[in-house]
Amino acid sequence: MNKQEQKRKTEKTSEGEFVHELRNMYELSPKMSEQILLSAKQHLLREYILKEGQIEVTVIGITERSGKMIEQMLRKKVILTINNGIEDQKALGEFGRIGLRQIRIQRITEEAINQEGILTQEDISEYLSCDTRTIKRDIQEIKSRGIEVITRGVLHNIGRGQTHKDKIIELHLDGKTYSEIKLITHHTTGSIKRYVESLTKILVAMHYKIENEREISVVTGLSEGLTRDYKKLINKYKKDTTKVEKMIEMVRNWIRDESIKKTMQVTGKTAVRMMGGYI
Repeated sequence: MNKQEQKRKTEKTSEGEFVHELRNMYELSPKMSEQILLSAKQHLLREYILKEGQIEVTVIGITERSGKMIEQMLRKKVILTINNGIEDQKALGEFGRIGLRQIRIQRITEEAINQEGILTQEDISEYLSCDTRTIKRDIQEIKSRGIEVITRGVLHNIGRGQTHKDKIIELHLDGKTYSEIKLITHHTTGSIKRYVESLTKILVAMHYKIENEREISVVTGLSEGLTRDYKKLINKYKKDTTKVEKMIEMVRNWIRDESIKKTMQVTGKTAVRMMGGYI
């Protein structure tokens, strides 16, 4: 899909319609319009509005251990992305049906954890419409690539482990290209870029002395759960010189690109926003 097609599709969405209304009815700048949209999603919409391809389900809370009757356990409502649209279509083309299912397994287990829930293998099989044996086989294959799928059955035995997000970030900080990361993790270039961009947002926020997780969440548009995860990764790699240098480079590149963008805006040339949110 080319950029013009993507733009048309975006403008036809409810978010695109909202931004259009702000720009034309209230004469706000594109940047201000999108920042208002981001704030609205953060404070008003994120927990209540399902996007296309998402489901809301009730699962066991992540803090619950074995030994209780299931009806006595803390429950959490979580939103899971079963079908991520264009990105999943690309994954299907690149990795096939099994590869796509494995990406979905990793995605929904991580989404549940970020919302303080935890999925069982039976939950996953129900949401992805396949049997439990298939899920177990997929998880074993994912595990063979050095990536842990955290389900209720393993959480309190091995801890959180290294998820696919952690692995992608580690490989990026080690200097691997997107193509190399894709081969190792079996994730699409689009999803890899999204994780890297999210890490960059956190790093830039911290560069500007925004340390509180709630505040970082507001300015980046990322959930507080994701913010905590990325901050843990950043702290984990503080003693690794190579990774620290890479993180510094990421911040410098963001600042440089923002400077270029502002220069283009002043001169009247078209500037392209390179990240999903503004700081």
